[in-house]
Amino acid sequence: MPRIKLEPLGITINVSTQNALWRSLKHAKVELVAACGGQGTCGTCALRVFDGAASLSSMQTLEKNTLKNTRRDATFYRLTCQTSVLGDGVVFYLDNKADKKLIQIFERLKNRLAPRAIYHPVTNELLVQEGNLITQEILERLLSDS
Repeated sequence: MPRIKLEPLGITINVSTQNALWRSLKHAKVELVAACGGQGTCGTCALRVFDGAASLSSMQTLEKNTLKNTRRDATFYRLTCQTSVLGDGVVFYLDNKADKKLIQIFERLKNRLAPRAIYHPVTNELLVQEGNLITQEILERLLSDS
């Protein structure tokens, strides 16, 4: 399972190669707006790619046209609903309001004591016991698919 990094959160999460990136991000509770429901026509789920573009699926005509229509440079942006991650090393920059809220939540949690036990939402694995320190690694594991 490939790993991507999300900035400015500074976290790394596992994503599925079987689904569009948008679905993996949604599963990880990184909610990106997709007004068209993931059909690739609105451009609202676009993210800037900082590094690792070669590890992404090739861009199709629909994605190119949508990025052009939304005045985003296809050299730097990808539609998460139309893109699959094929390998490690991709770094994206989150810049919408919902992600700013997620950043605030992470900053409040990181390096603090857990107010209660925190379990992985998919595997039900205990990530941190109540009263223990919430580390960057724990936050990354919380967002991962596995």
